[in-house]
Amino acid sequence: MLDIKKNILKLLGVVPAVLLNVNSAMAATDDEIVLCTIDDTSGFLAAMSTPKTWGYQLAVEEINAAGGIEVDGKTKLIKHVQYDGQSDVGRYSQLTQQCIFEDEADVVMAAYTGAEREAARSEAVRNETIFWHNNQGEGGIADHYSFFSGPTPEQQVLPALEWMINNFGPKMTFIGADYNFCRAIGAWTRTAAGLYGGDLVMEDYFPFDVNQWQKTIGDIQGVKPDFQVHCLVGGDQVQFYPQAEAAGLKTPVWSNVTIADGYEHKLFPAPQLANMHVPPGYIEDVPGENSKIFVEKIRARHPDAPYVNEHAGFGYTAVWAMANAWTKAGTTETEAVIDALESGISVDQAPGGSWTMVGDQHHASMPTYLFKVEDDHSLTLITELGVNPPTFLKDIGVDVSTLKSGDGYSYLPPDNPAWAGFFK
Repeated sequence: MLDIKKNILKLLGVVPAVLLNVNSAMAATDDEIVLCTIDDTSGFLAAMSTPKTWGYQLAVEEINAAGGIEVDGKTKLIKHVQYDGQSDVGRYSQLTQQCIFEDEADVVMAAYTGAEREAARSEAVRNETIFWHNNQGEGGIADHYSFFSGPTPEQQVLPALEWMINNFGPKMTFIGADYNFCRAIGAWTRTAAGLYGGDLVMEDYFPFDVNQWQKTIGDIQGVKPDFQVHCLVGGDQVQFYPQAEAAGLKTPVWSNVTIADGYEHKLFPAPQLANMHVPPGYIEDVPGENSKIFVEKIRARHPDAPYVNEHAGFGYTAVWAMANAWTKAGTTETEAVIDALESGISVDQAPGGSWTMVGDQHHASMPTYLFKVEDDHSLTLITELGVNPPTFLKDIGVDVSTLKSGDGYSYLPPDNPAWAGFFK
């Protein structure tokens, strides 16, 4: 079995448990805006999360090099305080408290998994601090203090699975990690099947540490789907792919986490990921000048980077969104900054292309791309799925801009009455 986790850590390097990314100019003044980030730069989720930290660092460097931000009658630089969550959910509450009470953070950006996110987010919301999650998300969190830079399932799952059903056929299987994000992706997969004439014949969830897949591979071969839907997370679960190749399972696959998060096509030998289809909002293969410039900047700073993944792009975008909101508000006062974010902040240099915060949803409008992994593990852009605004919360009658305190409820497809029949 390929020991992918050792290769990942070797490629990424070991990041200290606490790293303060503060340049000398920032250290010389108390007039700072404090950005506190917590992500897994060590442990089994490091491959997915470490590039996000690179995105944060690059955005801070650019903003400070341009002279900082005019707020409260002063020009202030951003002080970036960075903590390593060590792929341990238990650290996220404590580190968020440290961000808020010791570092006096103006904003907290944190977490890879949904469990990590909720541990951090609950502390930020309870203490009325702006919080950002910069991965793909479930798309249904409705909260006054919480913002999301990455794509939602209605932007990734629905249009991409419609394409898969139309091009491969209706019969589909789903396997995923047993935690809230992948269970949500399972619900969105069931919704896509209902909306577009799919037939979901298998739906199974597994603990993160599962790395033996022979039985599941046999089950999939037994039902003979037209294509598979995957939400496999972490170095253990992606052992599915070499085992599937060895077993001769060649059915087309769709995933919104494999490749976009963990760039497995760079870490596994070809053709183990061949015929996988992925719908990122950003990866380094996305076309366009913004993407090209972003990748060049990241690789100039991290020449051994195996891949510039989706999270690198959305971490970078989130920092620039906050910079634009602070500038528009003219202050770091929380409610004024939230008002600015809700006014429709855009990030012109977003690596994935057009990106605008939708104020009544607290999620962003952005493009979605559909790539195919070829036999040699190169990526081919099959189609662009359009610039898709998030509307799920609005469709079920939720206007986040009217919530003046923390809500925290995470709405899912069964909460849409129009889709209730898909879950009977």
